[in-house]
Amino acid sequence: MNHSKDIADFLHLPLVGEDVEIVHYAQLSNPEPQSVVFVKKYAAEHVDRLNSCDRLLAIVPPDYVGRLTCSYIVSSNPRLDYIKILSQFFSPQKPKGFIHPSATIEKGATMGSDVYVGAGCYVSAQSILGDGCVLHPNVVLDNRVVLGRNCEIKSGAVLGQEGFGFERDEAGRPVHFPHFGDVVIGDNVFIGSNTTVERATLGSTIIENDVKIDDLVQIGHNSHIGEGSMVTVGAIVCGGAVLKPYSYLAPNVSVKEKVTVGRGGFVGLGAVVLKDVPEDAVVAGVPAKEINRTK
Repeated sequence: MNHSKDIADFLHLPLVGEDVEIVHYAQLSNPEPQSVVFVKKYAAEHVDRLNSCDRLLAIVPPDYVGRLTCSYIVSSNPRLDYIKILSQFFSPQKPKGFIHPSATIEKGATMGSDVYVGAGCYVSAQSILGDGCVLHPNVVLDNRVVLGRNCEIKSGAVLGQEGFGFERDEAGRPVHFPHFGDVVIGDNVFIGSNTTVERATLGSTIIENDVKIDDLVQIGHNSHIGEGSMVTVGAIVCGGAVLKPYSYLAPNVSVKEKVTVGRGGFVGLGAVVLKDVPEDAVVAGVPAKEINRTK
């Protein structure tokens, strides 16, 4: 069992109120006794709802100071601190050190320590998995794919196969460009279900440390996804495109080949990016145009 004081100490923040025993988490819309909830913004109705529940711990912004009868912790970013609490106190441990008998690990593959490979996975002979990597069932690492430490790849993702690169011959027939490159992925990278990451034609398709990629995303050959970037569901990053560090692509964004999204760039829902996005720019629309700045 954990207590409110344990959570406060973990966050290095003071606890206001009783040291309540905490056994589970809850939504703000339905707070329950002995649970922890968070509130992102101030509203009087939230105060009433929190005060109606006994033995509760709330993670709240400074506007709530002195207004609550329940125990609370004041946070400059309640949602982020709540994520930390869930991860530390409630999330199940990720599986470690197991390779399912139905997985195919080709001879020559390099496997780090505490690697988990789920049912039906395929790992090629040239692939390298760093320590603590998790491959959920039916992941494919084809040709040469290098994973850093603590990467998590969800079911159905296919990494390292050839991309869609063709040149028409004299008769107009499409001729495929052979892909001799690889995929190089950094540490702490998350890749969602049914996402594809194509290997480079020549050189490398690169995904840097701490990148988070959602389900149903296409990363084209020779793309370069910078550190800490987030690419959400349905996005398409065409071949040779570059996302500088800490970029964000909203759902169903398309980024044209060889276009660069500048550091900290934010691309809005469904945008089609046909030209470079400046650093810290917010762009939206078809074609995407700058509408704001993140800084």
